[in-house]
Amino acid sequence: MAALVLLVFSLSGGRVLAATVLRLSADRIEFYNDRYLIEADGHVRLTTSDGMTVTGDAFSMDLRLNRFLIASHVHLRSPGGSLDGAAIADFLSFKRVYFVPVATKPDRWTYLNGDYTKPLKGREMPGDVFYFPDVSGSEINISATSAAIGENAYVEFKNAQAHVFGARIPTPSYYIYFGPNSYMGQNSLAGANFDLTYNLAGNANSITALHARDDSYNGAYLSLEQHLASERAYAVFSLNPGTKRQKWWNLYAGEHVGSKFQINIFNQLYTNQVGLESPLAASNTGSAVLTQAFAHSSLTAYIAQTNYNLIGPGYPKDGPAVTNHPFSTNLSWNTFPQRIFKTPFYFQLQYNYGYNHDDMGLQEYGGVNYTTLWSHGLGYTFYLPAFKFGNRDNPYKTYYFNFNLNHTRTWYTIPHHVNTTTATESVSRTFSRQFNMYVAYSTSNTGDYYKTGGYVPYAPIGPDGQPVDSFLAFRGVDTLRTASLGATYTANPDFVFTLGFQHHDDFPIAVPNLYPPPPLNNLGLPLYTNYLGQPPWQLTGDARVRILPHLQVEVARSYYFNFGQQRWSPQFLVQFSQ
Repeated sequence: MAALVLLVFSLSGGRVLAATVLRLSADRIEFYNDRYLIEADGHVRLTTSDGMTVTGDAFSMDLRLNRFLIASHVHLRSPGGSLDGAAIADFLSFKRVYFVPVATKPDRWTYLNGDYTKPLKGREMPGDVFYFPDVSGSEINISATSAAIGENAYVEFKNAQAHVFGARIPTPSYYIYFGPNSYMGQNSLAGANFDLTYNLAGNANSITALHARDDSYNGAYLSLEQHLASERAYAVFSLNPGTKRQKWWNLYAGEHVGSKFQINIFNQLYTNQVGLESPLAASNTGSAVLTQAFAHSSLTAYIAQTNYNLIGPGYPKDGPAVTNHPFSTNLSWNTFPQRIFKTPFYFQLQYNYGYNHDDMGLQEYGGVNYTTLWSHGLGYTFYLPAFKFGNRDNPYKTYYFNFNLNHTRTWYTIPHHVNTTTATESVSRTFSRQFNMYVAYSTSNTGDYYKTGGYVPYAPIGPDGQPVDSFLAFRGVDTLRTASLGATYTANPDFVFTLGFQHHDDFPIAVPNLYPPPPLNNLGLPLYTNYLGQPPWQLTGDARVRILPHLQVEVARSYYFNFGQQRWSPQFLVQFSQ
C-alpha cells in the first residue's frame, strides 16, 4: 500500500501550486477572516520568492484579490538595485508592480513580469492601487508577528494568537488554506459531534492538523491528520482517535493518470493498545478502485481484502482469535447517461462481474460450505431530471419533477439470483429566496430467489411474547415504501432550518423491537436510512447555526409518534464543525 502511495505521487510529479511565496514580519500582523485581509504595522519586512525585499511602516494584503501594498518609508531591494519610495503595490496575478520612488520630483514606476531592471517610468496607474481598506467594522481573528503567504493558496502565521470570544489563545503557528485545490479538503476522519481543528503547519501542498473531537462512541479525544496534495493526486493520513485505546490508522489516496484513468485507495489499520505499546489486537482492511473512462462508458475495478488478525495465534488476548481474511473483487461497466431521442428522459446500463473468497466459508447451502462465490449482474437506470412545469418564467412559481427507476439482477454460484428495484418520484419548488419545499415517494423492492430450497415459513416471537403472523408470508422478498415531505428555511448563510416528515409502509410489517437495529456511526445515527423495522411515522427537525467564523453547530432530533416504547430518537444530534 505504501508503494502505491509513492507511485501516486511519482506520477503526479509533485507540482507546487503556489507561484510566489511571501515572507512577512512586523511588530503586529492581524488577519480578518470575514474579508480575508492581512494588515501589518511597525517594522514591516517582506521578502518574495522572486528576489524582492521591501521594508516599510504599513502593509495590507487582500488574499482574494491577490495583491499587497506597503507604504511609508519604503525601501526596495531587487535585482534592479536599492531604492527608497513612498509606496509599493504588487498585483501578483497580473505580474505587475507599481512603485512611487522618492526622487527629486514626483514620479510613478511600473515593473512588468518580475523585471526590476527596466522600470516603466511615468506610466498611468489605476486609481485605487494604493488603497488601504477600512477594517473598523471587522473583527480580528488571528494576530501574529510573522507569516508565510503562498500566492492563491495559503497563509501560515507564526507566534500567533487566535482570538476566540474576546480571549487570545497563544499558538506556535496557525495555518489557513484558501486555494483552489479541492484535494486539500479530502477528509479521512469519521463523523463527530464536535470537531475543533487546529492547523499546525502547512504549505501549498500539505496540511498538518490536530483535531479536538467528541462523539457518542469514543467520548472526547484528540486526532491527527496529515494532508498531501498536488494538482492531480492526494494522500490523507489520520490517527483517529489518537488518545484512546482503540485506534484507527487511516490512509486515503488518489491519482488522476491522464484525463481518463483514476486510482483511489483506502487502507485502515485497527489496533487495541495503550499509547504506542505492543497491541493486544490488530486488524487491517484495504481497498483499491481503478476507473477507466471511454467515449460513452467507464470500467471500474474494485479490490478489497480484510485480515482480522495481524498478531498471530492466541490474540486478541481479550477474546477468541478470528483468523479469516476475506478477499473480494468486482469489475463493473457503466454507460454514461444517454438521452432517449429528443425526449427529456435518460437511461444508463450497468454490468458487473464479481469474485468473493473466504477460507472459513461464505455461505452454507445444500450441506456444502462455499468458500468461493462468483457473481454477475445486469441492470439499468431510467430517469427524468428536473422537468419544469408551472410558471416557468418565475423561479418562485416553477415546479421541478424528478423521477428515477433502477433495476438490477445478480446471479450467484449458488443457484439463486437477487432482483433489486428502486423507484423515486419527487416534486420540489422554491417559494422565496429563503424557503423551499419538496414531496417525494420512493419504493425499494429486493427479492432473493432460490432455484431450490431457500426461505421457509417462519413466525418470530414479538416483544409481547406472541408470534408475528405477518412474517409467515415472507419468502425472501421485502418492500420498503416511503412518503416524504420536507421544507428548508435559510434565513441567511449562517442559519438553516429543515423539517422533514416521513411515512413508512413496509413489508414485512414493522414491529417494535423485533428487527435488529442498524449499526450506528460515531454520531449515534444509523449507517443507512432504509431498513426493516423503521417507525411508520417520523418527524425530524434540524437547525444549523454558525456561531464563529470557523465554527458552526447543528442540532437535530426525530419524533416517532409512540412506536411501541419509542417516542423520540435515542438522542439529540449535536454536532460542532468547521
